[in-house]
This record gives sequence, C-alpha cells and structure tokens, in this order.
Amino acid sequence: MSAAKAVGVSGVLLLGICRHESADFTQNYAPMDVGSPSYGVCQIKANTAFQLGFSGMPFVLNDSKVNALYSAKYLKYQQERYGDNWVKLTASYNAGSYLPSNKVPGCPRNLKYVKLVKAKLPSDLQVKLECGTNQEFAEVE
Repeated sequence: MSAAKAVGVSGVLLLGICRHESADFTQNYAPMDVGSPSYGVCQIKANTAFQLGFSGMPFVLNDSKVNALYSAKYLKYQQERYGDNWVKLTASYNAGSYLPSNKVPGCPRNLKYVKLVKAKLPSDLQVKLECGTNQEFAEVE
C-alpha cells in the first residue's frame, strides 16, 4: 500500500491485482508469461520495469518492496492513459493497453481477468470493476 501511495494510485486496486496475479501472494516467478518472464507478487515483466526506470537485475523484481513499487508505477502509467476508470486500469495492467470487447460493449476483451481481480476487492469496491450491463457482465465467463 505504501508503494501505491508514493506514486498516487489506489492501494486497494493494486492489492487486488497483485492478489490475483500471485494467487494470494504464493507465486513469485512465472518463467514464460506470454513469451517473457514475470516477477514477484504483482507479476511485472522486466521490460516493463526497465521502461519505468528500474535498472537492476531482473531477479531483484522478486523483492516484494521493489516489485510493489514498479507495479504501482506501471498502474500509474496506465492511470495517466485511462484516468480513474478501474475497469480500463485493470484490463490494461494485464494486457498492456485497454482493448474493447467485440462481444460485450463497454467492457474489455480480457473481461475474465477483470472479473477475477474484482473478486479480490472488498465487496463495497467491487462495483468499480463492473462494465456493460449487469446481465452482460454476469454472463461472461
């Protein structure tokens, strides 16, 4: 949460993303995550961290404080692109950019990912990760 506060993003959203990315903080390294490795509880890619100013060896991204900081910076980068729309922030954290769904208007292509992160949020904030109509959102698996 302190990393999120330091860069000006929602700590609750970052925590929800990281809880999902790491299966509740149990996974630290994914050697082949869509073609390149992802590191730490927030599963940030080394190239992403390098673009955000990281200059260490990639394995250092497994350190929870370093990982949280660069993951928060990545979420901030997405926030600068998409504002405070949590659906777009969450979808773009996962996909690199927000890509609209062809099937569910107003929702991202990776809606399943957004729904999984939504389940990690406190119940009073889950509404921030809803898009489209409630019926369309509920039907997407």
